[in-house]
Amino acid sequence: MRANITGQNDERVGLYVYDDNKIEHWVEIEFDGEIKYHEQDGYADDPDERTLKGDEMVDQARDYAKWYVAQNTEYDTVPWYLRSERIERVKDVVENLSDDDLKHHFEHYYRQLVGAYDDSITQPNPDPVPVGAAMNEYREHKLDVYLTEDGSTVDATSGVHVMYYADINDDRIIRSDDPYPDRKPDTRLEHVVIDINRDQFREFLIYHLRCQIRDSYLARGEEPPEEYRVLGPGTDHMMVRCMNRDFVPDYHNYNATVQGYRAEDTFNAGVFGQILGLF
Repeated sequence: MRANITGQNDERVGLYVYDDNKIEHWVEIEFDGEIKYHEQDGYADDPDERTLKGDEMVDQARDYAKWYVAQNTEYDTVPWYLRSERIERVKDVVENLSDDDLKHHFEHYYRQLVGAYDDSITQPNPDPVPVGAAMNEYREHKLDVYLTEDGSTVDATSGVHVMYYADINDDRIIRSDDPYPDRKPDTRLEHVVIDINRDQFREFLIYHLRCQIRDSYLARGEEPPEEYRVLGPGTDHMMVRCMNRDFVPDYHNYNATVQGYRAEDTFNAGVFGQILGLF
């Protein structure tokens, strides 16, 4: 992937993006990240007529455009799940938090994930989905993480948000408390319940963040650095593409065979039973 900015006006930035098939995309992005115009001549314009491969290349070009403009202008056009450097900063902070600070900021998330398997641990946010509202039992638990302004440590974390599927392609979130509802998180942990010991929790968080960094590169059509070529659940943004497009490798699957990628840890208890419930 490569790009070059061709100009801007009072509302948006225009740029060309060249995908890995050497197809040229003309994209115009408003300063808040909304894509207002996207034209290319390599794939069908109508999404209903595009192949899944075409969908993926269009999505990669759009994600790369958002990231590229953010990297090369003063405008914050990129969503949290494409901000590799910010997710990496969260990972570094989590690695170095004291045990007390780790517990202070993430204990409620630990209890939410593990409480489903350990009766001695109370989940802070038991299933809030109304009876009959969900199409299956799949629940995903999300936690917004906010760093201090200088990025040196965790400022705050949100309550645990719960995502469920009301229908096919109809995911909904029941939000919990959020200290900064109008601020973009530095990352958003996204995971199903899991059976791990407390002494594995920091390692689990770090590994999950590495998978998210991997996904931030893959979503914009780039190969991640070697450190992040790992297998396991990362961002929903990329996992949906892996699951719905057969030619996109199953990066989210610890047990997948993807050349150049490996599962260094397999925190997979409970993961695939819930994912299978989607089908």
